[in-house]
Amino acid sequence: MTSTSPSALRLLFYLICSYSASILSILIGLTSQFIYWFLFDSFGRHEKRTRRKLNWTSPERDDEYNVIIVGTGFSGIGTAIRLNQLGMSNYILFDRNAHAGGTWYANQYPGCACDVPSNLYSFSFEPNPNWSYFFSRQPEIWNYLEHCADKYHVRSHIRFNTTVTQLKWIEDQQLWQVTTESNNEEKVYYGRSVVLGTGPLSNAAYPTDIDGIEKFEGEMCHTAKWNKNIDFRNKRVAVVGTGASAIQVVPEVQKMGVKQLLVFQRTPPWVIPRIDRRVTNFEKWLFTCFPMLQRLIRRCIYWSRESYILSFVYRWPLRYMSEELVLHNLNREVKDPLLRKKVTPTWELGCKRTLVTSDWYTALQKPNVELITNRIREVKAHSIVTYDGDEYPVDIIIWSTGFETQKFGIPVYGKNGCSLVEQWSKTMAAYRGVTIPNYPNLFLLLGPNSRLGHSSVIVMLEAQLKYLVEIFVYMNENSVRSVAIKQNAHDKYNQWLQSKLKKTVWNLGGCHSWYQNFQGDVTTIWPDFTWIYRSLLKRFDSENYIIEK
Repeated sequence: MTSTSPSALRLLFYLICSYSASILSILIGLTSQFIYWFLFDSFGRHEKRTRRKLNWTSPERDDEYNVIIVGTGFSGIGTAIRLNQLGMSNYILFDRNAHAGGTWYANQYPGCACDVPSNLYSFSFEPNPNWSYFFSRQPEIWNYLEHCADKYHVRSHIRFNTTVTQLKWIEDQQLWQVTTESNNEEKVYYGRSVVLGTGPLSNAAYPTDIDGIEKFEGEMCHTAKWNKNIDFRNKRVAVVGTGASAIQVVPEVQKMGVKQLLVFQRTPPWVIPRIDRRVTNFEKWLFTCFPMLQRLIRRCIYWSRESYILSFVYRWPLRYMSEELVLHNLNREVKDPLLRKKVTPTWELGCKRTLVTSDWYTALQKPNVELITNRIREVKAHSIVTYDGDEYPVDIIIWSTGFETQKFGIPVYGKNGCSLVEQWSKTMAAYRGVTIPNYPNLFLLLGPNSRLGHSSVIVMLEAQLKYLVEIFVYMNENSVRSVAIKQNAHDKYNQWLQSKLKKTVWNLGGCHSWYQNFQGDVTTIWPDFTWIYRSLLKRFDSENYIIEK
């Protein structure tokens, strides 16, 4: 990427174009949303749909449930809330942690925060007027989920400190056998349906191409498994990785009195400023007294972010303007030419996750911080060695190396003993990110190709929850025992998906990211506007499913 500074006039033009695209997207979006509401949801029609109830009878066995939910993050709690609204009480949630919150409980590293505005990163039916910041921090999001679990009477259904170790479909009973482990004791449950709300950001990933990690005699931790007992004062600390977690944890660790902070980078990320501030008490009062105002702000943020798809998917020239604006910010913040070269991306904006922070570049320029771009060859007892032969003494290593997004951590066996690990050995795929052939009544939330590179995944999750409700209502009204997506429908959908992805920044942007599998196929991202995805999931397309009564 060139770092030549554009003229002030050209920058102003780019800013005007970018803001114009956002404003136009908001106006078109709000108008379309109103028209849709008037045509399909007005005059009590939406309320009528939300009042539907299920009359499933509760199983007689104590270990059998109508629905078993794995995980208590946004996905798990959101599912339970929808089941409560359907009048369903015979369900159970399992979580391996001691508290609800999923990834927002597990990730407690310093600086952990959301890179999506608070008003959009929350349930649409449960706005929080008391967010402290425009971009919420981890403790507040975790508390929000705990609040939802209590307000909607979900907590009594949760079994904490319980790990699901296996899922197995019992064909003759049309039930899922769910094996769990808690306090070193194994217990088996049975469920008519299973909802997997574990999400892709749940299992920490460590480098597999670095030798000697187990030989290190200092202290180590992963950002996803933060050790609060580590004393950083006057220590030589290494942070491996420069992704979303690293850009948050590095500025905080730098302030902890460390003697030296070494940041090991493979590829420089695109970084845009986080326009953040505290929410005033007056604003909180306004949101509490006039909740429609907060909903309007949420919708404006949503429709503004939809305009990013014009660059990422449809490759409009706006992408060049955005890149120049971001590079101008980089050149303005980073004064040293050598460091500037190290942090300048060599691939297109959006190809990897775009990082949102206003203190990353500042932290890298502190006197006790050094950015190292040579790849790590091995870890020794008290040092890290790079491929150019340089050896760096360290006392503490922080692995900020992401999550295992291309692996599913629970053994799952479907019809005829079909293994999900084997079925996904070449590539992870699901129909609309929710259902998989050979696995009846198994529903993924935020599954393959239903994550986002431009907006809030809560938007996608709520679309999937609506789809799940439509499935359960259909099964209830038609006395259906099981539903399973047809193989041809699944394959046709994913062929269309991959053909569309081939033309997007995630394939053409010149990078390899966690959005992709080892073959280079994008298995994580939804490649279009989210309103298109939402429209796809508004009804249950039973014609594409194998129905058994």
